[in-house]
Amino acid sequence: MPKPKVLLVVECQSFLNWYDVFNGAAIAGYDGVIQVEQATWDDISLTAYDSSGIVVSIRKAANPLPGTSQENNRSVSVDFVLLRSVSRGIHHQDSRNLLFGLMHANVPSVNSLASAYSCLERPVVFGALKGIQARLGKDNFPLISQTYYPHHREMLITPDFPIVAKVGHAHAGYGKAKLKSAEEFADFKSLCALHGDYVTVEPFIEWDYDMRIQKIGPYYRGFQRRSPNWKGNTGNASVIEDLEVTPQFKEWVDHCAALFGGLDILGLDLLHSKVDGKTYILELNDTAIGLVHKYEREDMEHIKQIVLLRMEQAFGTQKQDQASSSSSSSSSSSSSSSSSAPSSADPAAIVTQDEVGVLRVQLAEKERQIAQLQAALDEEKGKKKAFISFK
Repeated sequence: MPKPKVLLVVECQSFLNWYDVFNGAAIAGYDGVIQVEQATWDDISLTAYDSSGIVVSIRKAANPLPGTSQENNRSVSVDFVLLRSVSRGIHHQDSRNLLFGLMHANVPSVNSLASAYSCLERPVVFGALKGIQARLGKDNFPLISQTYYPHHREMLITPDFPIVAKVGHAHAGYGKAKLKSAEEFADFKSLCALHGDYVTVEPFIEWDYDMRIQKIGPYYRGFQRRSPNWKGNTGNASVIEDLEVTPQFKEWVDHCAALFGGLDILGLDLLHSKVDGKTYILELNDTAIGLVHKYEREDMEHIKQIVLLRMEQAFGTQKQDQASSSSSSSSSSSSSSSSSAPSSADPAAIVTQDEVGVLRVQLAEKERQIAQLQAALDEEKGKKKAFISFK
């Protein structure tokens, strides 16, 4: 029996139970089991060795999930990572060195570690979105206008007021202010002088609702949110409703999913202006997107399917067979250069593998739905039997 493959889930929400989600899960083409280890960045330390791989030490959780390994201190050699937490936040929360350690060890991950690194900073992501806009055109990809200042000394010329100024990398409404005049902008600039952060500035859009188009592998969801606050993601008075994922929304999010080498998990945030009725693309969120509560378990299952697919690609029999046969086929490939069979580096072959993977994920979802329906049917039959016997 091969040794277990250790899946490290970095999760910031301690009540979410990935042990339960992956319980009984298996990697197609690999006989070993999956050992899940869930932790926050704060509970992790690591060392990446050149010859012996990466060793991750995990501290006992402050509020461990009952019956899981979180009840103990442990050290593991990690084979795969699921990132469900940003590696940099507020209150000096900065786990980038741990992310760099995982990258140093070349650990496969969902989303990829390279994409998580690219998405750390707002200007990098905005630049990638500008690339999509350059290809599609402004009307077909209505990205919000944005100005970048590397430090406070360059904050001289501003767009027309009112504006929204954002300090550094922070998200979720932190480090963000609405400024309505040059005087307010000067006050804001004086505060920025106390720190070394960059600043981005966008026009303030009088919006009636904002939206998020979520993509997890082949699964899409749309949400619409109304809030009395100009920062829609603050306060407790927001109302979230389902939103149809139109062909245009799907096109936008599919283009975003191709950024940074590919994003399996992402959320594209939009604003709807109540002044001109237009929709504006605001920002792109990657692997640590929050899940809407009523779809939380279902979306966790979708994430599981993507992780299993990527683990199969990393560790499954098909990959092992390709690797073992590559040396034996190299001589014959060189002697038959006119062969029409695609190589492993052929883009067409890669696309075909991805399509097969998507179909496999969709099939697994259908099987899960059938199992749920069968369980409900069996339960209903049991109720009828009990009722008849009672009569």
